[in-house]
Amino acid sequence: MKNKRIVILSYVNAAIIVLICAVQIFVLLAKASLTKQDKLLQWYDLSYDSHITALILALTAIIIFFFQLGVNRRLKKNAYTDITGIMNKHACLEEMSMLDCRDSTLNIGLAMFDLNNLKKVNDFYGHEKGDRLIQQFVLLLRQSAYKKFFLGRFGGDEFIVIIQNCNDCIMNAFLDRIRTAAEAVNKTAVIQISYAHGYAISTREHYYLMDELLQEADKRMYDNKRKMKSGTLLEIDQISKMLDLERADMTERDSLTGMMTYDAFNQTVEKVRRLYKKDARLAIVCSGINHFRYLNDLYGHREGDNILKLFATELGKQSFCLCACRLYSDNFAFLADLSKYTEEQATEIICNWNRAFSAQIDTAYSGCRLILKSGIYFIENLDISAEAMLKNADCARKSSTPPYGNIIVFSDSLSQSMKKRAEIINSFQSALENNEFHVFIQPKILHADRKICSAEALVRWKTVEGSYLSPDDFVPILEQTGDIVEMDFYVYEQVFRYLYEAKQAGKPRIPISVNVSRIHLYALDRFWNALDKLTKKYPIPPSLITFELTESAYIQEIDATEKFVHKLHTLGYQASLDDFGSGYSSLKALSPMIFDEIKFDRAFLKTDITKKEATLLLQLIQLVKSLNTAVVCEGVETAENVALLDQSECDIFQGYFYHKPFPLEELETVYSLQAPTLSFVASP
Repeated sequence: MKNKRIVILSYVNAAIIVLICAVQIFVLLAKASLTKQDKLLQWYDLSYDSHITALILALTAIIIFFFQLGVNRRLKKNAYTDITGIMNKHACLEEMSMLDCRDSTLNIGLAMFDLNNLKKVNDFYGHEKGDRLIQQFVLLLRQSAYKKFFLGRFGGDEFIVIIQNCNDCIMNAFLDRIRTAAEAVNKTAVIQISYAHGYAISTREHYYLMDELLQEADKRMYDNKRKMKSGTLLEIDQISKMLDLERADMTERDSLTGMMTYDAFNQTVEKVRRLYKKDARLAIVCSGINHFRYLNDLYGHREGDNILKLFATELGKQSFCLCACRLYSDNFAFLADLSKYTEEQATEIICNWNRAFSAQIDTAYSGCRLILKSGIYFIENLDISAEAMLKNADCARKSSTPPYGNIIVFSDSLSQSMKKRAEIINSFQSALENNEFHVFIQPKILHADRKICSAEALVRWKTVEGSYLSPDDFVPILEQTGDIVEMDFYVYEQVFRYLYEAKQAGKPRIPISVNVSRIHLYALDRFWNALDKLTKKYPIPPSLITFELTESAYIQEIDATEKFVHKLHTLGYQASLDDFGSGYSSLKALSPMIFDEIKFDRAFLKTDITKKEATLLLQLIQLVKSLNTAVVCEGVETAENVALLDQSECDIFQGYFYHKPFPLEELETVYSLQAPTLSFVASP
């Protein structure tokens, strides 16, 4: 459009000149035709008018000419100026050509810059933010350069600076000013500035023409970029801190903490992991506050909300946190850039952050003792979805056990364990309905005559493939889900029915112990109702049943356990304290003595037992015996175990040395293999 205007102005100017010439020709012709009488008078009038007309036309032509020169200057400036306000590539090449035409290019310096992560910013934030990053970098160049420096944009994210009368001191001072300015901007910038640079100076020792100078600076710039990528030099490799409100609309924010929503977080993770280098160490971290409901109860929900908001604020300040979301309640997830660290160092950094935040809350809320538990999933497989990675990190979090192991890294073994856990939880009900659970029996041997005096009921899960699962594989999981209650009732019914049918058939019977989960202590009415139904359905002497509670359950629920055991005794049942000394051993478990027997944990009879450990065991047995309580020792597996216990006052042995667990249905066969002096309970 502007070129058309110049052409039109040129035509107008030419027309004016032609018009001036025409006026002059007209005057000359008019002068020749004048008569002598009036020649003088008319000549003066005609000459005056023509000169005024010519003068006006000449002034118009001059104005148009200078206007045209201004338009030309503006067009030339626009043709050589980039959108950023500095010279474009065409101007750069022309400047280099002009310098090459001089007698010498000596002492000319050329610096080249490449803006890092521009493509990442364009892809992640959009081109508007990418253009803003370019403008910000150009502003740094302008602020750092002197007026005599030539600044130009050589390409999309490449810039050159040409300095005449340059030396290393001048060039390094210029680069230092840029670096200092970039560091100042990055302290508060949402999108941080990172660049590679290289320079060359034409000297007597290394004389360059302008093209050679450009090539040398370009080569050194890419050497600098390679060092950054290899980690030899520090690079600000993060795309940015993505917790700013510009990344998501307010509708995509958690209303309490201001964090991203679950969906917005997943979308962000999907973008970021595609933009980062393959050798970057990114991780999804899921964190939760252990027993947060107790903090709500103690300080109130308003203070509880303040703690959650403070967590979001403090997490946002951490340099490793790229973006974060609140999953639900007191559980959070964040994407961490831990590229500068090994996996062990990265784990320690997250652990230190957990401790620091816990200490901050403990200081603000005296006596709080807040504990964060976290799971980490290091992103290695880029083929799985962000949602799957988040699930893995959350599984690791759920596997942590504060305060001793409050941070867990997801692994293949943990994955298999969680998969197995899920399979157990999901298939339990159908397995129960399909009678996949089988009751096994392990006899107890009376020390006095080495005969079977009682037995313990155990449960095994026979899968559809025909293999058996050990109780250690599924009982802890069922305790966590609460399904252990149904499992216990199932075992109770099998034992009650066996003893009842043996009574009906006139067969001898022995007392059988059954396990009681701690979960029952929280719903005793249900337990008593179920037990009442069993005794009505299978009426057997209550003395044939002993209920075993673990020492840990007793220590943690002392009052409930004592009431439970008292009711058992009232109904005529026996009570046993199982796993005595398994880690919770306390004199509290012995006083007051409410149990009919104490079962020593199998850990006392390890294969490499020392003399001191053996002495301790014998003295503990003697102590329990002094309370007029029967003593059972589990884990009797070797002749050495038997020889040691023979020195004690232990009443009953239980272990593989005498019998391995076998199906309940085989108990009668085992009876028949015993000597006639078996201490069976005769059927009434």
